[in-house]
Amino acid sequence: MLAVVIILGVLIVVGVIALITTAVLRAGNRAPANAIYAASVAAPGERIESTQLDGNRILLRLSGPNGEELVVLDAASGRTIGRIAVATRP
Repeated sequence: MLAVVIILGVLIVVGVIALITTAVLRAGNRAPANAIYAASVAAPGERIESTQLDGNRILLRLSGPNGEELVVLDAASGRTIGRIAVATRP
């Protein structure tokens, strides 16, 4: 019985150490907040009507000769997540 208690106690201590180590390693892998990146959005002949920031997403509302379009960007990397064409004509 004493051996079971000792083994379980050691397993609990090892588990807690593993949790703390994982938390520290994940906290250290974040990209620096001041990292510089360059991104471009293909929008020939269009102009930006408005922008909106929500958490880690940027929403651009573009307008041009082909109508309006919404572009969603990832704020951390500048990557285009999605494009939505807004149908202004029925």
